[in-house]
Amino acid sequence: MSKIMNKVFIGVGSNLGDRTSYLGFAKKELLCVVGLKDPHYSPVYETEPVAVEGSPFLNAVWSFEADLSPLDLLEKIQEIETKANRRRNKPNEARTLDLDILFYGDQIIREPGMILPHPRLHERAFVLVPLCDLAPGFVHPVLKKTIRVLLNELSAKGKTQGVKAVL
Repeated sequence: MSKIMNKVFIGVGSNLGDRTSYLGFAKKELLCVVGLKDPHYSPVYETEPVAVEGSPFLNAVWSFEADLSPLDLLEKIQEIETKANRRRNKPNEARTLDLDILFYGDQIIREPGMILPHPRLHERAFVLVPLCDLAPGFVHPVLKKTIRVLLNELSAKGKTQGVKAVL
């Protein structure tokens, strides 16, 4: 009997140190996580920090087919962040690596420590632009709109500037 696979989207970012190397490290580590398969990668964008200190971010969105639980995936990505010297001393500080689960299939989870879909992704061009590269027709399970529609709505508000492709 085959396991149920869920399409998972992970937001990836770095704005401290060798940002490109940290993204490469994250990619290598995620490929080693048992239960993640069939990776797809958006282009990498350089973006101005939003509510975070420090220099510009490199941001991307990656998708996988996953057969591990959302909580197990969260644990794995937090381990990867720690291996990349991610520090959590205070809110909104610069970071070597930031990995966020954006969507776990069409699941809606509201628990301490885990909110899915990511509660602010529809407000963030640095998430929607690369997400639209991968899955423009993916429907947000709470907002009931495609990623392309969400990006177009954000763009209409003038909030997509400062996101430029670099890799």
